[in-house]
Amino acid sequence: MKNILLEEFDKFNTKTRKHLWKKEAIPVIGAEVDYKPVLNQFSIKNRTRMVNYFALIFIVLLVGAVFVGKAFFLQIIAGSTYSELSNKNRIRKITSQPERGVVFDRNKKIIARNKPAFGVEMNTDICSLGRKDLNLCKTVAVKINEYIPIDLIRVHDEINEGKNIIILSSGLQKEDLIKLESNINQIPSVTISTSPQRDYLYNNVFAHVVGYVGLGETLEPVIVGKSGIEKSYDTYISGVPGGKIVEVDALGGSYKSISEEKSIPGKDIILNLDLELQKKAYALLEQAVKAEKKDKIVGGAVVAQNPLTGGVLALVSYPSFDPNVLVGGISFEELKKLNNDPSFPFYNRAVSASYPPGSTFKMVTATAALEQKVISPTDEIVDNGFIQVGSYIFRNWKTDGHGNVNLLRALQVSNDTYFYTVGGGYGGIKGVGIENLYNWGQKFGLGQKSGIDIPGEVGGFMPDGKYKDWYLGDTYITSIGQGDVLTTPMQINNITSYFANGGVLYKPLVVKEIFGESPQLEVLTKDLVNSRNYDLIREGLKMAVKPGGTGYPLFDFSQRHKGIKLGGKTGTSEYINSKGEPKTHAWFTVFGPFDIENSDETQQKTPISLTVFLEGGGSGSDDAAPIAKELLDMWFSGN
Repeated sequence: MKNILLEEFDKFNTKTRKHLWKKEAIPVIGAEVDYKPVLNQFSIKNRTRMVNYFALIFIVLLVGAVFVGKAFFLQIIAGSTYSELSNKNRIRKITSQPERGVVFDRNKKIIARNKPAFGVEMNTDICSLGRKDLNLCKTVAVKINEYIPIDLIRVHDEINEGKNIIILSSGLQKEDLIKLESNINQIPSVTISTSPQRDYLYNNVFAHVVGYVGLGETLEPVIVGKSGIEKSYDTYISGVPGGKIVEVDALGGSYKSISEEKSIPGKDIILNLDLELQKKAYALLEQAVKAEKKDKIVGGAVVAQNPLTGGVLALVSYPSFDPNVLVGGISFEELKKLNNDPSFPFYNRAVSASYPPGSTFKMVTATAALEQKVISPTDEIVDNGFIQVGSYIFRNWKTDGHGNVNLLRALQVSNDTYFYTVGGGYGGIKGVGIENLYNWGQKFGLGQKSGIDIPGEVGGFMPDGKYKDWYLGDTYITSIGQGDVLTTPMQINNITSYFANGGVLYKPLVVKEIFGESPQLEVLTKDLVNSRNYDLIREGLKMAVKPGGTGYPLFDFSQRHKGIKLGGKTGTSEYINSKGEPKTHAWFTVFGPFDIENSDETQQKTPISLTVFLEGGGSGSDDAAPIAKELLDMWFSGN
């Protein structure tokens, strides 16, 4: 098959040769004048000749002056401008990609690195015959797509944008190279290139937190971070591109190197993440989602932090995606399939999605009730399984009730009736009220972003009662973490960290160190709660994971781990899905050691706060808490 592009080259060269060898007539400005003047004879004829003579001289001088002026303008006044235009037409920069910094976990284990990779590039100056016909470049792209899959829509867009060098595909396999090498020799605008390519060693496991890279939006093909820390720390990780300045011929083909500047590698980066904890959390979430059960779980998230610093030890969202697929080149159809996946694999459920927090919110309601002096720690209410206001009934999760309940008992058994009462007021107890609930939610960081150092975080929603007609029943259900209140797993874990570390709310940090420099720890707030009330909330959280509490999978944890005590809270929130079906979300949040001053980091007992969230199914006690148990077992055993 005769190559279309070569035919166009032949036509162009033939026209050029004809033009160069065609003889042109040389225009004559003036001719010699033959006259013989006769002295002392001034006839009319002679006077006429003299006038013509001087007129001719004037015309010659005038034309000469015009040419001299034009030459002066071109050479002196406009010379630099035309020289610049000329250089632009014959000088090109070829960019070389720098190696991105290597990404390590907290123990210096590699998470993301670089590897040499082959790609295919197209020079649009050549394939368009010196920018005469960009459609020829689109024809070339379609032809290459016959041998290897490329994103034709992206490539066509970049051709129209006027990019000089377009990466058709990257991360080519050996079989792709074999196909191409025997075919692209006929297409001078396409070359096989080598460059460093990002290699994510654990595929889906770190996708939502480390992120991935891709082509930037500039005319030059530069690799940039697209999500995760790859994006938020791109300035440090990316390095500085290098390149060669080359002189090109009329068709854009390079034939002489003028100068070269080497690329500068990016800075290595160490994360607070723990590789083994992250892998274990991912495996447990995957197992929970894939389990065959009636109350089907559709996704989930795990967040873990060192409560003493806010450092993020694990951040997992499931389902996930393989960033290597995106880096190595993905077709438009494959990308469309991922985007339309009903399980939303690109969705970061840990920080980019917010859900009703269920009974984990009772930490906020209990704090507000004590701080606003709505109730004392010893005050009891009688729970018969519900409260009734007019014709409306608000039920406890345990339908026959818990009997006499005070603050500690309410946190231990997660009693709804108690929190309805202290939240909205009932039976002579005034209640906190929605305004105070809103204020305390805000103090704990709800309804606002935590400031974690990865992109895409949402702030959730903390209702204030002003955005709609608000009723007492709305306050009741808000008090137990239902209704309109929405939180991210990251926000709930931050609150848990506050009750673990002595009363400090830190900004969460994924990154621990950049090339020897550590980001500054940032305190969001501290000492929100009176020390006596603070200790009471903690005691209730400790009782929740001991016999008699809702966190039964962890009842024997202290016996199995040399006396390490925990504090935690279960949560099961109810909602109606898109099909109108009643469903639940499962929550469990926990911290340990309970007495944080007894922790010993040298023995792999770094303190930890941990939140497990399961979307669309299960309960906090039955489904989320067992996952937390396995993660804590691994963490405190050092395995």
